[in-house]
Amino acid sequence: MSMILDAEQAREVDRISIRELGMPSLVLMERASLGVAKAVAERYSPENNILAVCGSGNNGGDGVAAARMLSEWGYPVTILLLGKEEKFTEEMAAQVRIARNLGMRVERDGPAEMDLAGYSVILDGIFGIGLDREVRGNYRNWMERINKSGVDVCAIDIPSGIHATTGKVLGTSICAKFTVTFGSMKLGMSLFPGRIHAGEVIVEDIGFPKEAYRGISRKYFTYDREDLRKYFPRRIAHSNKGSYGKLLVVAGSDTMGGAALFAARAAYLMGAGLVKVVTHENNRVMLQEKLPEALLGVYGDDGAYDLTKDLAWATAVVIGPGLGQGEAGKGLLRQVLRLKDDERALPILIDADGLNILAGWPEYFDGEGRLLLPEHIVVTPHLKELSRLGKCSVEDVAGDLIGSARNHAAGAVMVQKDAVTLVSDGRQVYVNGSGNNALAKGGSGDVLSGIIGGLLARGADGFLAGCLGVYLHGLTAEEYVKRRSPSSMLASDILEMLPQVLPDLGRS
Repeated sequence: MSMILDAEQAREVDRISIRELGMPSLVLMERASLGVAKAVAERYSPENNILAVCGSGNNGGDGVAAARMLSEWGYPVTILLLGKEEKFTEEMAAQVRIARNLGMRVERDGPAEMDLAGYSVILDGIFGIGLDREVRGNYRNWMERINKSGVDVCAIDIPSGIHATTGKVLGTSICAKFTVTFGSMKLGMSLFPGRIHAGEVIVEDIGFPKEAYRGISRKYFTYDREDLRKYFPRRIAHSNKGSYGKLLVVAGSDTMGGAALFAARAAYLMGAGLVKVVTHENNRVMLQEKLPEALLGVYGDDGAYDLTKDLAWATAVVIGPGLGQGEAGKGLLRQVLRLKDDERALPILIDADGLNILAGWPEYFDGEGRLLLPEHIVVTPHLKELSRLGKCSVEDVAGDLIGSARNHAAGAVMVQKDAVTLVSDGRQVYVNGSGNNALAKGGSGDVLSGIIGGLLARGADGFLAGCLGVYLHGLTAEEYVKRRSPSSMLASDILEMLPQVLPDLGRS
């Protein structure tokens, strides 16, 4: 599990390290710059010309120091200073003095005739994580020239022009081939478009003391494969099918049977002991042929079906994939939501048409338009579905992805599906780093519902199930594109990839 910092948190770690704990700022700068220099040296030989473009702040100081180190290692280096020297920070001024004392080539304000195409690598030390206003004037001109040059760029800490919290482009932004960031990943590089502008991200340990993080709340975090081994539910030797949960999948209208199949099969692949599908009778034969392992309950065109016994049997429920928004879907959702918290806090995942139906029931929303659902319920909207729930535009949701994920559900776990999927329990936000655009296909969300549902059935709480589920879902796409085009991936391929991303998990 890796902590992700927003701009305020990153500045606070810096402040605590220097002001409260007494770490010398120049020491941290030297370590940061060494990390940048090493990353460049690992990718480019000393025959490559390097240009360090530096602003007046400490990000510029990092750039000057990294340029000096590369020069000492035999690289031909030029330093270009864009900021006014009277505005240099103390650390930046010290680094420039050292560079000049060593006889390095230091250009002032950038001659218009400078040919950027003559360089192999550009170090971007123009702006750091403190930028919160639109880039203008000479800085903007140079940043646009750098982007148009086609030269590889190594961004220092964050690509200049990217907001360190939101990931938004502040007027213009450097497009880096790779970014060396310090201490922890920055939220703005985990979200789009900052994620694109950052390129490959290297997180460099520059010696921030652990004590500097103690007062920093874990608001944002992400997973890696080690976290799967740590958090994925284990199987035990002395067990039976009842030991691994019973999932009820209420899905699939008369014309959308595939959604039920995808969700149910995904749940079984996640290790659920039993899965029962309640669906329209049109889907009976298909499900019996393609997933004979599943139990089955069907309803006719009148939509009449009593879920009482099924809900008493289940340890978790998934409702909504392909359900339709007609009277049958509404009646089934009403039965599921009628469960009283004080009787049984049954984990429930609501997806797709379940959410679209819910959007029309005002009794499930508070005065601010937030869903009034308890914490044992997981909702999995994409941005359009979330806009319907919140009675706002997609643009409003997209304009504040973190706020939307954290605030639209008052109690329930929110799995906000997008190019970067976010999971929130209202306090902390999981930022998913796995996956790619191969997942942008019909049926992909149905599979995700089944993955999370399978984890719920096996006893994971809603927040953990959401985090693990979206991470695994993304890993299947990464596995798939190792050998095939992302254009060809289907929802059924996600199912085929799931066993490959769980090779060693669940063993006692």
